[in-house]
Amino acid sequence: MKNVLILGGGFAGIQTAIELQKKDTFEVTLVSDRDYLYLYPISIWVPVHLTEFENVKVPLATIQKTYPFNLIKDKVIEIHASENKVVCENQTLTYDYLVVAFGADKMKHKGIENTLSICGKPEVSLSIRDGIDKLIQKGNGKIAVGFGGNP
Repeated sequence: MKNVLILGGGFAGIQTAIELQKKDTFEVTLVSDRDYLYLYPISIWVPVHLTEFENVKVPLATIQKTYPFNLIKDKVIEIHASENKVVCENQTLTYDYLVVAFGADKMKHKGIENTLSICGKPEVSLSIRDGIDKLIQKGNGKIAVGFGGNP
């Protein structure tokens, strides 16, 4: 049986794990640095208090009950493609096939450090919420909003 290693616990990584585990030819392992799927489309309601952060998360263990892929919670440090190895904080993993499905918070583009985006790390929605709350408490202030499309 071929070993497929999927890096990333977002929509792309989870859907890949679900589809590949249905086939009898693959041993599927998903590596994620968090133990939940974050539902980005509804996360826009966290900063304005229309839902809570916890309500935007689906535990990966819940998904695993229906679609039994292997799950490793760990942070990827390096990929050694020529050796079919992935180095994580706590272990080194090998694979026959590799799927890289990292999200926007893993890609550090120039200038990104000056932005907050709901499409990045899930906890950013809480930072945006806290910033809006501070402006409301202060009674005035400015918010700069840009739209670059849905990543």
